Amino acid sequence: MKNMETLLYQLTETSEFMMSFVLITKEDNVIVIDGGRPEDMPLLKQYVGSRHISAWILTHAHHDHITGFISEMEKNGGADFDIEAVYYHFPPYEIIENKNVADYEYFRSEILDCLPDFLRELPKFEEKAHIVTQGDSIQIDELTIDFIYSYHEGLTNNLMNDSSLVFKVTSPNTRVLFLGDLGPEGGDVLFSESRHLLSADIVQMAHHGHMNCSMEVYEAIMPKACLWCCADWLYNEPEVPPYLADREKLEKKGWGRMYGTALTRKWMDSLGIKTHYVTKDGTHKIVL
Repeated sequence: MKNMETLLYQLTETSEFMMSFVLITKEDNVIVIDGGRPEDMPLLKQYVGSRHISAWILTHAHHDHITGFISEMEKNGGADFDIEAVYYHFPPYEIIENKNVADYEYFRSEILDCLPDFLRELPKFEEKAHIVTQGDSIQIDELTIDFIYSYHEGLTNNLMNDSSLVFKVTSPNTRVLFLGDLGPEGGDVLFSESRHLLSADIVQMAHHGHMNCSMEVYEAIMPKACLWCCADWLYNEPEVPPYLADREKLEKKGWGRMYGTALTRKWMDSLGIKTHYVTKDGTHKIVL
């Protein structure tokens, strides 16, 4: 069945803050981005239906982004979905031995968050797995997906967030940039290497809108609309929430430039952006 329009669904959270997007092409094929946790899978299945998934893109190895995918593989090898290909690029597990980092216990916890579970299930879908790198591009029906940023060795302070895939989905009419959970350091690298590639009509706000990449990145994107994967508490948190109040401790961790969502919202106001899709308000359907 063919569709008249290319559709993007930003799925609301059925677990506490998560990220899940479903793109449906005019040929009725699907691209899934992340998917959330196991409890988010029923909603994902509702929007995917029986459609063919041409690509399932996993931005980074954090529980609120990919444990739903892992749970489906663990349950029945992903048999509930018709998956053609899985795209990802995670840090290698072996770097857990690197103790030359600002906060090793945090670094270790990042690697152990869900990467071992993913690697345990990998043999079940290894023939479909593609480790993408910066500069790769894929074509799915009318959509072009350009991978602009992937894991960079040496970004250790905010390991998994700064390993997020950044990619642009381009339809005949609209460009959507996905930033995953990119933080300040990863954002600096993205800006330095690829700012000329960032311009887009819609942007997925990095790391749910807080503790994310800098204003310079968003200025380079200059979007007309923002996608916020935010529950109400997160969308309305102050510039310095309690967990970011100890600035000395954050500096020691290498997190000195991390702030709450209020600051990012101010940036978007300064850019004149009026359209905001926020998951706290439910699932959003966007025509591309």
